[in-house]
Amino acid sequence: MKERVKNIIKNWILRIDEEETLPKEIIALNFGLFEPYGIELTGSELYNFYDDDWACDEDFEPAERTCPDLNIPEEMDWKDVLEMISEILEELVSELDDLEILQVPHITTGFCDSDLVIVKG
Repeated sequence: MKERVKNIIKNWILRIDEEETLPKEIIALNFGLFEPYGIELTGSELYNFYDDDWACDEDFEPAERTCPDLNIPEEMDWKDVLEMISEILEELVSELDDLEILQVPHITTGFCDSDLVIVKG
């Protein structure tokens, strides 16, 4: 399942990079997770290591904000989903390090009401 989800997210990021120009003021991206399991991308001109509320400042929102259906089973524990998505994003940030969209200093992921996981920075 991880490889299938990784390919879906990878293709989504590649489309965003091709179709969007990230404003130079954006210093952080957040791949926000939600239930039933999905992922969306927003960017911010702010970042605060000590306060995850920075991710509420949505200064960049791609046209394709939400990734197409990941088909992650609803009965999967949210902690396992977070761990899998974090691993996928870390791998993709490394593999796709030449993409303009991923050149920001800070990238995080996490569910809306929980702590964010640092993927980069």
